Amino acid sequence: MSPTKVLLATLCMGISALAFAADPTPPATTAASPPGSTDTASTTAADKAATDKAAAEKAAAEKAKSTAAAKTEPGGITPDQAKTLRVAGYRPEARRGGVVVYCRSEEQIGSLFEHKSCGPAEDILRSVIDSQEAVSRMQHGLTH
Repeated sequence: MSPTKVLLATLCMGISALAFAADPTPPATTAASPPGSTDTASTTAADKAATDKAAAEKAAAEKAKSTAAAKTEPGGITPDQAKTLRVAGYRPEARRGGVVVYCRSEEQIGSLFEHKSCGPAEDILRSVIDSQEAVSRMQHGLTH
């Protein structure tokens, strides 16, 4: 592999890491009120709003689960997960017993032969997410 190809591949990996990096969520701000000036009407309104928001989020999550369960790709994954695997270079392959695994060919350093890397969708997605989180931590200077 020529140095130009290595440089180009490294550049593409760096750009894709930036594209997959998630922006950090801003910290929640709370309005500070002076001690002794608590208003029970505003407190109950805030509690009701928080309860309504939690119920709406729960309903949205349940709807997403039911929609995702209705639309699945081979191997029981959602279309978004299948897209993530395709972007990472994986293709579905059927194995014995009807089990679907995702595989991609990787070049071995110092060899002219390619190595085929396969695994279940859940493991590959977990490693992709872990890699994205690691890149995000490095970019934002966080350590874990």
